[in-house]
Amino acid sequence: MAYNIHPAFTVDDETLLETDLTACYLFVLVGSGTFSYVVYDPAVRKFLALKSYHFTPRKMALADLEMIENVFDTDKLLFTAFKSILLAFNTGSGVLVPHLYYMPSMKKEYLHLAMPEKMQEAILSDLLPGLPMVNVYSVDKDLLGFLRKEFSTDLVIHANSALLQAYPLDLDFHASEGVAFVEVQQQSFTLTIYEKGKLLIQQESDYETGLDVVYTLVSTLRQLGLDEQQVKVKLGGVLAADTGVYQEMYKFIPRLEWMQRLPGFHYITKMQEIPGYYFHNLYALALCV
Repeated sequence: MAYNIHPAFTVDDETLLETDLTACYLFVLVGSGTFSYVVYDPAVRKFLALKSYHFTPRKMALADLEMIENVFDTDKLLFTAFKSILLAFNTGSGVLVPHLYYMPSMKKEYLHLAMPEKMQEAILSDLLPGLPMVNVYSVDKDLLGFLRKEFSTDLVIHANSALLQAYPLDLDFHASEGVAFVEVQQQSFTLTIYEKGKLLIQQESDYETGLDVVYTLVSTLRQLGLDEQQVKVKLGGVLAADTGVYQEMYKFIPRLEWMQRLPGFHYITKMQEIPGYYFHNLYALALCV
């Protein structure tokens, strides 16, 4: 059955038509119930177009793969001959393994020490420049196969790996009292905590209410010996100030801020009208090519 798919966000301008897209990158980010992409011109470090589809909540539960197939039926820009296409996944958490102990043949064992095995999973890994760690994670095998085939690309990364490249650019990265980045998706969030520029933890958790996010944040900070009253907390994701997550965080976290727009890049005017923290993880993919 076919469905009319309409993006929740569409951002582009006349510069897209004037640009040789065969010299541009396409960054694609797949999350639970979301499919987003951005067109990036590396010659001028400029983002030229963004589109984001949200599939949930819906009255009828449909697999992400079926909904993404419908996106391909309607969005012709996806068939452009780009210079390169990078696929990023934000579906399911991973585990950080010290590079010193990492063996590619043990990927499955590393991952399943931390989380249960899933049906139809493909286990992948990302090297993390600047960090002595490897991010091991799983994605749906059918979804991965479909996207690789449609885009004719083998370039794949986990969204959390891109975030680890982006956070050191934040002005508060070296805060002595610590800084916690909270990247919120529709059903889960990624928590990344640093102290004086040193990565302490990155973990992904599911949530139902804003209090779930607050509880996980506060308990994790305390386990790491940090004070939630002193730590700077940066919130990102497609969130409005009236959402439950922000409202609950605002009640309990005194040093709460929105994530800063990723510096060092140019954004078309319409992108600048969208809060910079909305697609922080999508823009961060530009740091990975």
